[in-house]
Formats: sequence, structure tokens, C-alpha cells
Amino acid sequence: MEGAIKKNLVLFLIGKVTSVLGSSIYAFAIGLYILAETGSSLNFAVTLVLSMLPRILLAPVAGTLSDRLDRKKMIIFSNFASAFWLAIILMSFLFFSQEIWVLYVATTGLSIISTFYSIAVTSSIYNMVGPDHLQKAMSLNQAAISLSAILGPVLGGVFFGIIQIHLFMALNILTYLIAAFASILIEYNLFSKKTQDKKTTRMAEDLKQGISYIKAQPFLLHLVILSVWLNFWFAVFPVAMPYLVLTVRKMSSVQLGFIEGAFSVGMMIMALILSARKEIRRKELSIIGGMLILSAVLMLIGLPAIPGFMAMSNPLIFGYLVSMVLVLAAAIMFINTPVSVLLQKNTPDEYRGRVMALLETGSSAMTPAGFILFGLLLEKLPVWLLLAVCGFSLFAVVFYLYREKMFLKLLREEDKASTASM
Repeated sequence: MEGAIKKNLVLFLIGKVTSVLGSSIYAFAIGLYILAETGSSLNFAVTLVLSMLPRILLAPVAGTLSDRLDRKKMIIFSNFASAFWLAIILMSFLFFSQEIWVLYVATTGLSIISTFYSIAVTSSIYNMVGPDHLQKAMSLNQAAISLSAILGPVLGGVFFGIIQIHLFMALNILTYLIAAFASILIEYNLFSKKTQDKKTTRMAEDLKQGISYIKAQPFLLHLVILSVWLNFWFAVFPVAMPYLVLTVRKMSSVQLGFIEGAFSVGMMIMALILSARKEIRRKELSIIGGMLILSAVLMLIGLPAIPGFMAMSNPLIFGYLVSMVLVLAAAIMFINTPVSVLLQKNTPDEYRGRVMALLETGSSAMTPAGFILFGLLLEKLPVWLLLAVCGFSLFAVVFYLYREKMFLKLLREEDKASTASM
């Protein structure tokens, strides 16, 4: 069994890294191409909306299908479908039209397929590695995403001036095919207890059952609400940081790139550390401690914008912000990792797709909502005050959890159960 788990982890990592890295390079190159061709940031923003909107709208459908169908087949089909779709776009781009709308169509199609792929993958991790290797698998998954976030813009920027845009499409087609063949070799049902009986109910009824199940499980409901709430308040970071660095401190775009890159570096380092150690036993301490650190760091990031600190040199502020972002990334991992493990362990296989999908929908919807709200508030409030409000709001969540107590009681019971089984 250990050999099969190890094989699954290696193949999963190969497929994930190639797929996500290829997509990251392609997405960055497409963004540069649209900006270069049109000179319009609005056109670039449209691609961001088209990449996010399908995830918000279709995640519940993807989750329901994930619980109804064979997830391995969904994953393999999604990878081949992405390669096929991009091949059609490549042919259209070469022989039909090179207008920007072709790239919009490409982005929308890939986002739709990616929604079904990501939900199926997330729902399959428990069955792929079992309960004892969940933290390792989830951490390696995050490490692959973080590595792609670091290398994607770097490689995309380097190659953009050397090769034409259609070659980026061809590269991404290749990475999708590698991921598809890796998925064929993975035993996704190694720990599966779900029967593959055909569903006789309608999809709408299945989705309602998933929502009803979450409502009936207080611990799961609290985990989902906590994740959605954190995503909303954390949305201030990608909005406020560029404003703080470029507008308030008048630093360079290169410095901003290093500061934002530090977040992916911190996530990757922390993910690799967590993948190499045993499962976190005191999940209450990890989650609550991570939230308190996250709250404090968001407040501290705003310090360079306070009038009394404006006289400090930008090189010193640069080092300060990089260190703060690294701590921020570590705090996020201390929250996300145990929450992800608990969600996987506490959700029955027949409901896992719908639970993960509803979490995805809530989190995905709250992030752009936060972008819009905090973007508007930045025009009315000083950036340091906005960061302080968001940091304090996260602290208020911790205060509420200790006051309300039920969630912490359930979390402590889970900690005891996990410790007893080790």
C-alpha cells in the first residue's frame, strides 16, 4: 500500500506541476500580449473576469458531477479536453483570426474545463493517498501552485520577447497532455469506499442534498464559513499592497514584484516543510494561531503608510515588507493546511465533491467582492487604516469563535481523535 501511495504522490506532483506551470506561463504571456496589442488595462481585466466567473458559476455543477461520476475519468477527460480546446484555438489563431476576442473565447473555455478538473482533483485526494498522507498531499499540491506562481511570470516574461504567442499555446497543450498521461497512471480510488452505482436523482436534487448535508453538520458548516470569511478579508492584501508600494511609498514596480513574489516563496517553503513532517496534531492551535498572526501582520503591513513612518528610507521599508509578506504566507499555510485536512477527513466520499465545490463557490465569489469593496474604500480611507480594519476584523473572528465555543469544542474533539489514532 505504501508503494502505491508513493507512486500516486509522485505522479500527482508531476501532473500538477506541469499542468499548473504551463497554464501560469501561458496566462502571463496572454496578459502581456493583450496589453501590448491593445494598450488597454480594461482588456486585460476582462481576461481576469472570464477566468474567474466560470469557477463561481459552475463549481456547484462540477461538484455534483464529481459525486455522480468516476472522478478519475473526469480528471483525464478534463486534461485532454483542455489540450483539444487549446489546439482548436491555436488553429483558429494561426489560420482564421488573431483578434483579441479569440483569446477571450480561449480563456473562457479553459476556465470552464479547469473548474471541473480542479473540483474532481480536490475531491480525489483523500481516496488517492488515504488519511495518513493527507497533509503531505495537500502541502505538495500547494507547493506546486506556489512554484508555478513564482516561475510562471519569470519564464513567461523571458520567453515573451523571444517566441511568438502561438508557441505559448503549443507549450500549454503539451503540459496538459503530460498531466493527462500522469493521471491515467494514478490510482485515484485507492482508499475509496464509494460505490459507483448510477444516480437516479436529478442533479438539482443532488446539489440540494449537498447543501442540506453541510447545514446538518455543524463542524463542516463552521469550516466552510470560516474559509469563506477569511478569503473575503484577505482580499485586501492584493489590492492594498500595490497601492501602498507604488502610490504611497513611490517605490518601483520591480520592488513590488519582489514583495509580491515573496508571498509565493513563503507559501512554497512552508508547504514543503509541512509535507515533510507529520500531520499537525493541535489543529486548534495552528488555525487560531495562524489567524492571530494574519490579523497582526495585516495591521503591521500598513505601518509604512502612517505619516510618522513616511520619513523612513524605501530600502528599509522594502526589507520590512518582504519579511512581513513571508510571515503572512506562513500564517496562511498554518490555517489552510489543517482546514483542508479536516474538510477531507470529515466529508464522506459521496458528498466530498459537492462540499468542496460549495466551498470553492463561496471563496471564489468573496474574493472579487473583496477586490471591489476594498478598491472603492482605498479611494476614501488611508491604506494603513483599511489594513487595520481588515486585520481587526480577522481578530474579531477569533474572538467570536472563543465566545461561541461550539466550533472550538468540535475542533478539540477532532484533535483528540487524531491524537488517539496516531
